[in-house]
Amino acid sequence: MKTRSAVHYFALFSMLAFLTVGGACASAETTNLNTPLISSLVAEHTHVYPLGNTKITCSAVSPQDLPLNYHWVCTDGAIAGSGPSIIYEAPRTYGDFHIMVTVDDGQGNKASQTLKVTVIVRDPSKCCR
Repeated sequence: MKTRSAVHYFALFSMLAFLTVGGACASAETTNLNTPLISSLVAEHTHVYPLGNTKITCSAVSPQDLPLNYHWVCTDGAIAGSGPSIIYEAPRTYGDFHIMVTVDDGQGNKASQTLKVTVIVRDPSKCCR
């Protein structure tokens, strides 16, 4: 009975090892090592007043050392400028707004990241004195 159990466990262990190694190989094949890497996406100010603005900077690199293109979009407000740093101009309305950058290397490899900026109510006691 012990021999049968040992054979059974050996077979089970062998199958698990095969599936684990097979899974690791499959995921390595689907990973694109040429995808640009975004190391940071930061806003100078994450809270702004209506119609206010903030500088947003994206730090990214190409593993192939290719020049990168930056494409910016926002849920509301406006984007001024281009390249790795832009100015986000907030809308008149309050709330959370998302700014997304997509970085591509011109070879079909791209990465995206999103940042939230909140438009807040201006304290009337600090205005117009």
